[in-house]
Amino acid sequence: MGKLGRRALALLLAALSMSVIAACGGDDDSGDSSGTGGGGGEAKNGGSITISQTSQPDFMDPALTYTVNGIEPLWLVYTPLLTYPRTGDAEKDSLVVPGLAEDLPTISKDGKTYELTLRKGLKYSDGSPVKASDFEHAVKRVLNLESGGSAFYLGIEGAQDYIDADKCDADIKGIEADDKTGTITINLSEPDGSFSNVLAMWFVGLVPGDTPCKNLTESPPPGVGPYKVTESVPNRQFVLEKNTNFPDLGPDIPAGHVDKITTKIVKSAQRQAQDVISGELDYMQDPPPADIKPEVKAKYSDRYKEITTASTYYMFMNNRVAPFDKKEVRDAVNIGLDKPALARLFAGEVAPGCSFLPPGQPGFDEALDVDDCPWGNPNEPPDIEKARQMIKDAGVAGADVTVYGNNDDPTDKVTEAYADQLTKLGFKAKPKILDGGVYFQTIGSAKEAPQTGFANWFQDFPHPKNFFFLVDGKSIQPTNNQNFGNVDDPEITKGIAELNQEPEMTDEVAAKWGDLNKKLVERAWIAPYGHRKLATFFSERMDFDNCARFHPVYFNDYSSFCLK
Repeated sequence: MGKLGRRALALLLAALSMSVIAACGGDDDSGDSSGTGGGGGEAKNGGSITISQTSQPDFMDPALTYTVNGIEPLWLVYTPLLTYPRTGDAEKDSLVVPGLAEDLPTISKDGKTYELTLRKGLKYSDGSPVKASDFEHAVKRVLNLESGGSAFYLGIEGAQDYIDADKCDADIKGIEADDKTGTITINLSEPDGSFSNVLAMWFVGLVPGDTPCKNLTESPPPGVGPYKVTESVPNRQFVLEKNTNFPDLGPDIPAGHVDKITTKIVKSAQRQAQDVISGELDYMQDPPPADIKPEVKAKYSDRYKEITTASTYYMFMNNRVAPFDKKEVRDAVNIGLDKPALARLFAGEVAPGCSFLPPGQPGFDEALDVDDCPWGNPNEPPDIEKARQMIKDAGVAGADVTVYGNNDDPTDKVTEAYADQLTKLGFKAKPKILDGGVYFQTIGSAKEAPQTGFANWFQDFPHPKNFFFLVDGKSIQPTNNQNFGNVDDPEITKGIAELNQEPEMTDEVAAKWGDLNKKLVERAWIAPYGHRKLATFFSERMDFDNCARFHPVYFNDYSSFCLK
């Protein structure tokens, strides 16, 4: 069951269930808490569907992708040693289970050695055999390519030495694999309470051992999953087709229903929504835009629902560059940020908040999202005059500020609104809108040195570390940096390291994560403003009642999609 204790998981999943129920009640949402639609019938197999995304995935390579656009499809192509079930039961689907490994890992008493055994007879989608040593190669690709996920694997003994060697085929000391027996042994430099979750991440979905250490977006490598990528044309479309070599991994990891899924990149969310209504598209990844959403809810509620996710939307402030290198400036931004106004731009899909940890994560304190927020109740208008005076007192009034954002709807509008708000606080702020496909790589580059801008995070796995690595001083890297604000608070960094060695998420440990969360917010290293809901919107051709499974970790599950 991974490294989360049973008691903490029960608390976590109870919170998740509450958020899902809240998302599905009243006039705002439809659907049920299971995410399956609750039809109770049988899903039809076969056929082809066409779906859409607003922007190209950052990468179509499992070692590199780190946006929902890439993760949502690729987790069905590249199965890791461990994974999460796809049953439609939110509680069960949040627990780590064996993927390509025969069983969950055997973990040493000191928490530093993990031993697994590869299932026998596995084949990649191209028919080639899967080997135990392929796991080490998957990790090598993550580290060699300076993936945004590199930080998760730096705890493996010898990982930094491997990076320093700068050779794809160099050895990682802490990983031993026996291709004859299928045994894989991983030695960590220190205990990592989230490492079973880390082993279940798509980054280390197995790929053949001769897969080159380069970005393979245009020609994704073979994998072991219910689907395979058969076409990838950046900024136009990519295609998934059923993998005929997908093995029987048990009922928790089923094969897909439809034979072919074509994903088109369509910049206009308005057009996507209209095409789903007309049947030219069968599903849109992003929610319908605000101006058409009332029509969707009123006329098509039988094929539309929203689910609250474990996610946080926030503005990063780069504390290595002026003016955000001054705490009083970051304080002022948090006080003056109009959270309700930003939330309205999401057409009710963001609940204003102040906490960095989202609902559903151990350590989340609901009070911090309301009355206990040090910057004022996030559901109320901000104290702009106080913030303006603080900016003036800091001596930075009139400073030029470039606000980064991307062209996904409504991120561009949110970015422009944030720039306007900074201008009202006394800055000369201008938005810089980048293409969604390159946005996070750009703001994650030390050479770009962005001042401030849009950021968000959806959980990779249900553990606070998955959010706190975004503000961990040890996770800062020159490229594909996920710590966009270069937060390097010694106390918080130390706290993350200490708490991550805890083998179980007891109430006491969760409370300590909550203390770190409060310190992060109070010290204004970032400016959180809310938590997001995601939508499922199907065409009339689709079986919404039986085939609309929403996964608590990986969102909409394409393998559950089916036609009527």
